[in-house]
Order: sequence, then structure tokens, then C-alpha cells
Amino acid sequence: MEQGKLWTRTFIVLMCVNFCSALSFYLTMVKITQFAIDSYGVPLGVAGLAITAYVISALLTRLFFGGRIDKWGVKRALVIGASVNAFAMALYLVPMGFAVLMAVRVMHGFGFAIMSGSAAAGAALVIPKERYGEGIGYFSMMQALATGVGPFVAILITNALGGYVPMFACAAVIAVLALLSLSLLEMPSASGAPAIDEARAPRHMRFGKRGLASFVQLSVVPLATVLLLCYLGYSGILSFVTMYASEVGLGDAVSLYFVVYALVILLSRPPVGRRVDRKGENSVIYWCFASLAVGFVVLAFARNAVMLLVSAALIGFGIGATQSITQAVIARDTPVAELGKANSTFFMSMDLGSGIGPIVIGSIVPLVGYSGSYLALALVAVFAGALYHLVHGRKH
Repeated sequence: MEQGKLWTRTFIVLMCVNFCSALSFYLTMVKITQFAIDSYGVPLGVAGLAITAYVISALLTRLFFGGRIDKWGVKRALVIGASVNAFAMALYLVPMGFAVLMAVRVMHGFGFAIMSGSAAAGAALVIPKERYGEGIGYFSMMQALATGVGPFVAILITNALGGYVPMFACAAVIAVLALLSLSLLEMPSASGAPAIDEARAPRHMRFGKRGLASFVQLSVVPLATVLLLCYLGYSGILSFVTMYASEVGLGDAVSLYFVVYALVILLSRPPVGRRVDRKGENSVIYWCFASLAVGFVVLAFARNAVMLLVSAALIGFGIGATQSITQAVIARDTPVAELGKANSTFFMSMDLGSGIGPIVIGSIVPLVGYSGSYLALALVAVFAGALYHLVHGRKH
């Protein structure tokens, strides 16, 4: 790799693979519960298992296979993950019972978890150290962009073409393209990377590789917990913003919510990444927590389209930039030979936040309503900022 060069063919392919895998996932995520209800006649509580099965599968995969990525090598792990992901996507097109659908969701969770974790580890290997903030910003922008584009495209396809087959077919084609693009990938070897010098390493990195440390990168857990809290807030958007908008008479405007969310991520990532490289993570991330908290407050009181979309912009910047910054810090501070496990731990926090969020928030909504729930999430954002300062910010 040319010294200091960011835009190599390997990096571009990894970005494309990351975007395609995430886009195919989010294309199905927003409609899978309704698909289960319409196709199999199961009640809402049972249909929710379609999301739960995926989340549990992804979590267990990251827990037990995260460290395997470092042993397999990035390209081999990507081929395994992408193959399983494409096969699972194709199975959605086959008529099946609800029990088989759950098995497909488990398979999908495994494939996506391996794919996203290994792609992130690969990006960390090829990005120049002095451009980690910028490089990880561009790379993670692809996945964050998919969180906005995927739901919008899924709604657009199902409304325009009718039924779920066109949506699943589109997701399957994208998954196959991700697999085929790996033929263009050439990865440098991470073998021979120095292990942690226990005598000289910072205290938070002095962990043996037994017990929990054999499954997760313990040095990543503090920052991953901060990200978990942010994604708990994102789950409140993904799961409930459509119903909330309909309740307050903004059903038409909510179709643009994820578009604004994605655009803000797209425009903010490059300057945020460059500033992190120049000034450090603390120069930006506190503004992210503030933006997230204010965004939830604006959403809680939104009674017109402008306020609704302003909240999308604020929340998009808050969550998107926080994800990018924490991923860059983790990649920067983790030994090369342990990047696979570190990135799996990072993504595990996102899965946990997205998975438990609908359960926690769904139990609060009957008590305080949607507005009260979003105000509670504003407090969670403030707490996330305080936790970040305690575990990382005050040391840098």
C-alpha cells in the first residue's frame, strides 16, 4: 500500500461490500415483521421474533466467531460471510413456513455478522494510521447510509410494485453483487503483527485470553457501551417513528425522515473524520451527544413537518458521527492481530442496542406515550455523553 494513500482499490472494494451487505439487510429489516404477519397470519408479538432471531444470531456469531476472523484472514472471512448472506437472501424468495423463516433469519444474522466484522477489520488494515479518522469516517458512512436508504427503498418498492417478492429480489441481487465484488479484493496479511506487550500496555489492555476475553475485546467494551446507548436511541426511531408520525398527523412527511437522516450522514462524515485526525475525537464527539439529545427533544414536540425533519438531521448527525468516531478510535488503539475480535465487539454493541431498544421503549410507550419516550431517550443521550467522558474523554 502506498504510504499515506487512502483511496486504494482494496479500500474502495471494502466500502462497496460494506454498503451492499448493509443495504440488503436494511431492505428486509423494516418490512420483515409485516411480512410475517401478512404471509403467515401470526400475531404481532410472534412476528417480532423475525427480528429477535436475527439479533440473537448476529450477537452469538460476533461473540463466538469474532476472534476467528483474525485466524481465517479477512478475505476468507468475507467470502464465508458473503456466501451465507447471499444464500439466505435467495431463500426469502422461496415459499416457506414461519418456522423455516426463523431458520433463514438465523442464517442471515450469521452471514451479516461475519461479513460486517471482517470488512471493518479489513478497512482498519488498509487505512493509513495518520488518516484513520477520515478513512473510518468514509468506510462507516456506507453502513450508516444504508440505515437510511434501505428502509426508504423497501417502502418505495413495496408500495410501487406491490407485495414483498420485488423487495426480497432486490436485496438478493445486491447480496450477490457483494459476493462477486470480492474477486477484486487483495488484502495485505495481518500475520506477524505484534501482540500486546503486557508490561508496557495501558492497564485497560492488560487482559489474558481466557474467559470472557477469549470472546470479546475487553479494551473495546467501555466505548462499545457508549455506542450501545446511542443505538438504543436509533432503535426508537427505526421501530416507532412511523407510528408516532401517524399519531401526530405527519404520516406523509415521515417518508422523508430516513432520507434526511441519510443525507446528513453522507455530508457530515468527511469533515468530521478530518477534524478527528487533526484535533482528536474530543473536539467533535461531545457535539454529537448534544445533537442527539436535542434531536430527541425536537422529535418529542414535533407537530409539523419541519420539526420532524430537523430532528432527523440532528439525530442523524449525532448517531452517525458517534459511530464513525468510536470505530476510528477502536481501530487506532487495537493491535492489528486483534482487529477482527475488536470490530466484532464494536458491532455487537450496535446489535444489542438495536435489539433491546424496541423491547425497552415498547414497554415505556404505554406509560408515557411516544413523546415521553423520546424525551427519555434524550436523557439516555446525555448519559451516554457523560459515560464517554468518564471512560475515555477525560483521558484524552
